[in-house]
Amino acid sequence: MQRRPVLLFFACLVVALCAPRADAASPVAGPPALRIGMLPDARASAAQAEDVVRGTHDAAFAPVRSPYTPNAAGTQRWYRLVLDRDWNQPTSPVLSFTGAAYVPLTVYVPPDYRPQRLWFAQTAAVQRFSRHRLALELPHDLRAGQPVYVQVAADSFTRPIKPALADLATYQDEDLDHVRLATLFASVQFTMILAALCLWLLLRDRVLVYFIGYASFQLIYQMLVSGEIYQLPGGALLVPLGTHAPWLFAALSAPLSISFILEFCNLREITPRAARILGWMRWPFLVAIPLLCLPFAERTQWLASAYNLWFMLSSLWSLGTVLLAARHGRQARFFLIAWMPQVLFTFLRVCQVLLRLDQPRWLEYGFPFTMAFSSIVVTIGLADLSLRARRERDVAHHLADHDALTGVLNRRALLRRLHAAIAEANRQRAPLALLFLDMDHFKSVNDRYGHQAGDACLRAVAEAIADELRPSDWLGRYGGEEFVVCLPGATHEQAMAIGERIRHGIEHLHVHSRGCSLQTTISMGVASLQGDADTSDELIARADNALYRAKTDGRNRIVAHAPLPATVCKSA
Repeated sequence: MQRRPVLLFFACLVVALCAPRADAASPVAGPPALRIGMLPDARASAAQAEDVVRGTHDAAFAPVRSPYTPNAAGTQRWYRLVLDRDWNQPTSPVLSFTGAAYVPLTVYVPPDYRPQRLWFAQTAAVQRFSRHRLALELPHDLRAGQPVYVQVAADSFTRPIKPALADLATYQDEDLDHVRLATLFASVQFTMILAALCLWLLLRDRVLVYFIGYASFQLIYQMLVSGEIYQLPGGALLVPLGTHAPWLFAALSAPLSISFILEFCNLREITPRAARILGWMRWPFLVAIPLLCLPFAERTQWLASAYNLWFMLSSLWSLGTVLLAARHGRQARFFLIAWMPQVLFTFLRVCQVLLRLDQPRWLEYGFPFTMAFSSIVVTIGLADLSLRARRERDVAHHLADHDALTGVLNRRALLRRLHAAIAEANRQRAPLALLFLDMDHFKSVNDRYGHQAGDACLRAVAEAIADELRPSDWLGRYGGEEFVVCLPGATHEQAMAIGERIRHGIEHLHVHSRGCSLQTTISMGVASLQGDADTSDELIARADNALYRAKTDGRNRIVAHAPLPATVCKSA
């Protein structure tokens, strides 16, 4: 049964990413192809933009068979793009670059060849397209052989940057799909974080803090990768971090994620040795956080590779530990359902980065999809955990306030509620009465039939008393075989009537225990609230005095405390 959500998730993903789409405008014919030429590095490093766009170096551009225009570590590169035939589509051409990420590009477009800067983290200019790719619109009358020059800035890593050409209508249609998907996934994650925050405000549970922390950092990381965060208020504050930003938030989320797994799946109790190792695996991430922010991190490719490898290793160890715990823990099974798709796509994403492969569409959108899916399932698991914890606390509170044998209020809870009831009665100027009950000859029942029979009598008497009470009344065990009944709003006459019903019912009660049928009786004292200065101790003391009189007068009777008229109701 637990595999069905995962299978359904993959089915929806395949349908969403592989379904055929109708273009906004049907092209007259296939769009022209790009021919790429590259200026040799020896000349590109010293080439001036004015000379390149005037065509001074056109003869030096060598044809490139690969569809990529990669950057170079430590030096700039120049590319010359031309169409193999005149542009023939109904709408203008759009030149886009995938894989550029944080590498600044400067594009010189005919006829005036003014520089147009494309950069992933730019915030000043009004953006016509999303950050899905670095893109700009070219002239509609672009002719074959008319060059477009691209200056690719130097970077610490060599990145496979791929230019592509599409008509404006098609590109806008695909771009809109990207915005919808990116907004959907980010909104789902943000909603789950808010839900967890609301739970934390109510419960103040540490596991919720871990979830909010790692899920928030993951969301920021995902929005940094997509570039959409730079269009949000405050996004400009992250621009100075450049390529450090995604690494920083990825490194921040990893130790919090491990801490969450340890707490949420209760691994320290279920798999203590594996959990101890998993806890140690957080420290390299904490060391990597400041290192990834230092300037030399951009020039040290091994640091990023080491981080990715350690991330994969810790993820696999986490997965194995949770699999071991899943046999004994409900929360571990919850987490497996949520995490398995994300681990799979994270593993594929890291492999794609390490091997410098193109990112396919199913991986590009599958990765944030699994993060949103994981957030939903984990939030459900957190809600389930919180509800179970709340039920456990309710049970603990119930046990703390109730007598274990009879199930009625214990002495501490009884006195607390009586104090509150007296204060409320004084505030409302309402009557209140108290019944103090004691079972007659209870010691002889224990001595003759045993303590099990005595316990059965106590339970039966408590049930018989409760059956005669009103919804607003409540019952507590004062100690031993003594019970106290509080009657809010009851006058003296009403209290005597209720007490008589209780006495009569217990007198005719038959208790069956260990093959014996037992009968018992009770004596009862009645006291009523006499003024604003009356306290719970005084009220109980008066009822106890009345009970003592009932005992000395022969038992199985009700006596009211003086100065109220003493009424003795003898059994028939």
